[in-house]
Amino acid sequence: ITSLAQRSRYENCSAPPPTTEYNAVFVENLNVKSMLEENDNARNKAEVGWRDFITILKHHGRKNACHVVDVEPRGTTKECAECSVETAKPLWVREHSCPSCGFETDRDWNAALNVKSRGLEKLGVVHSKGTPVKTATAVDTRSVSASRVVETGSPCLKEAAKAAE
Repeated sequence: ITSLAQRSRYENCSAPPPTTEYNAVFVENLNVKSMLEENDNARNKAEVGWRDFITILKHHGRKNACHVVDVEPRGTTKECAECSVETAKPLWVREHSCPSCGFETDRDWNAALNVKSRGLEKLGVVHSKGTPVKTATAVDTRSVSASRVVETGSPCLKEAAKAAE
């Protein structure tokens, strides 16, 4: 089996699960052409087939009523996912440590949080930062009427999924 056939098989097996498990999947809109123009590892980058996988992912997204959204990749690893302050760091630094708010995490995880945030913003779903609130303990929670139970999930994404059907 050729490496192209193996990659195609892998892409076709990897794309459906996220589009059936989630209402939305966010991907960086990478400028592959400029990535290939850089000297280091250009051949390895060319063999990955970035656009092919995203095309297959979008196809399965349409099929499974899942939003597959491209987001701007610039600054996702440098921008703090907690406070949005940008901190320059060389590629070999694998930890994100914000000098402004003190947030520390893996650099890739920080980038993933930023991609998710940008994707949700693009869909019009805005999450506020968590603020502590006072809560009270429920008095009688032994039984709850089924009419009072609310289904979880994002109403915004559910409406968009229904409209896509």
